[in-house]
Amino acid sequence: MPRRLTFPRSPAALIGGWLLVVAAFGVYSAESHRRALELEVSESGRALQRTISQRVAQHDAHLTSLSALGLAQAQPSEDFDLVAGSILRFYPRIVAIDLVRLSAGGEASVVSSARSAGGSTADPAAVSKAVEGLAAGKALYGPDGRPGHYRLMKRMNDAMAVSLDIDGAKLVEGEELPRWAMLTLSTARGPLLETGAKPPAAAPFSRTVAFEAPIVSDTQPLRLSLQRNVTPAQLVPPLPFALFAALSLAGLALVRSLLRHRQEAVLARKAADAAFRREALRQHETKLAHALRINSMGEMASGIAHELTQPLTALLSQSQAGRRIAAANGLADSPIDTVLAANVQQAKRAADILVRLRAYVGRSAAEAGVHDLARHVADIVALSRIDLDRRGITLAVDLPDAPAPARVDPVEIEQVIHNLVRNAADAVEQAGRADGRVAVALAPEGAGHAITVRDNGAGIAPEILPRLFEPFFSSKPDGMGLGLSLCESIVERFDGSISAENGAEGGAVFTVRLPGARDMREREEAAE
Repeated sequence: MPRRLTFPRSPAALIGGWLLVVAAFGVYSAESHRRALELEVSESGRALQRTISQRVAQHDAHLTSLSALGLAQAQPSEDFDLVAGSILRFYPRIVAIDLVRLSAGGEASVVSSARSAGGSTADPAAVSKAVEGLAAGKALYGPDGRPGHYRLMKRMNDAMAVSLDIDGAKLVEGEELPRWAMLTLSTARGPLLETGAKPPAAAPFSRTVAFEAPIVSDTQPLRLSLQRNVTPAQLVPPLPFALFAALSLAGLALVRSLLRHRQEAVLARKAADAAFRREALRQHETKLAHALRINSMGEMASGIAHELTQPLTALLSQSQAGRRIAAANGLADSPIDTVLAANVQQAKRAADILVRLRAYVGRSAAEAGVHDLARHVADIVALSRIDLDRRGITLAVDLPDAPAPARVDPVEIEQVIHNLVRNAADAVEQAGRADGRVAVALAPEGAGHAITVRDNGAGIAPEILPRLFEPFFSSKPDGMGLGLSLCESIVERFDGSISAENGAEGGAVFTVRLPGARDMREREEAAE
């Protein structure tokens, strides 16, 4: 069985999980920012290394040019002075250029000197001593008494040398150095230049990211060091960290809420399923109880039918005998004969109803035949008109001129129509309308027929409409709820349908749809 994912339920567990997530984010943020800062320091350091290396290489090139101009000149050369002035003007880090006569058995002296602001003339004796062991055309690095300055000297020949006074602070221009950087140029003798950001006061959890590399030069042994102080706020920026903490807490709370709602939905669904099962069981028990009631009523109805058969038979016999006596005495078609004929007709009708009641109770139905629906609708309308006239309700009928054949049992279909007309009259009477009206219509519909019974009462309540044809459900205080259910059973036995709805102009509309007789013959032939 697959394991189900769990999620912290208690507030303490949620806070603990949130702290772990925030801590993991802090570690990730610190590591990623540390790598980014180290990369930035490294890239800036390499850029400065290339720039300074190019500039110190220019110093060597200037020495070569000046040596060529001043070679073997015992007196100041006008060309040498012109070139030296141009170098000082275009390369401000070179602050002094001196042409020195070496002490070859005599005293060393400066033959030519060019200076800019901050530059100083070289000590010829110190220059002579520094290049004493050099071969002609070689250069070397030498210290200077002033902070940040150094000398670059080259021996031209046995008698002459060139000296450059270089201001180390100008090897790096201001815009080239990042604001966060602490730059150090040093030699083997110690720091030559320290510039840039001030070293911060000692702060807890701060660290330094550094880059170190030598300056590429054979004559100027400089080493570059670039440092950056990194604080915890730079490794873990407070605003993004706080934003992540807030969003993660909100996200965890949202997920927890969603999971809780999901769990509640599962519990609710289980409760609904249990309630549905209980309701289904209750309905099943209700149906069993209804079945018991129907069986009991069936037994009672069977007994009543048996008891009524004898009086009806006697009434029918006596009425028929009365008609024969009236005919023998010349009273045929008289009012008395008409009354006796009506008694005979209704006695036969009551007997047929008892036969079908026994068949319904015994789960058997009379054989249906092809009958004209228009005729039977007209009979029921005539039968019902007396009752509706007495109640002050208008009964309208609309029947086709042509026959409407359908395979039905005439007595049962008359029961259906009579029940619908009576219910319509009751609805109009309950509504208290002075212009009460019930309309019965028969019309062809496709290959079948539609019988419509409509009234102008209050209509059917929406909550009652779905249950209208349920057995034992009635909206009448004294109703048993069997009338419409029996109507539906009868109509469906003839492959028809019955429906109810509220009319567009008010009132209720009941429609019985039955297949035509020809359509029924085609169904029987297809089944065979």
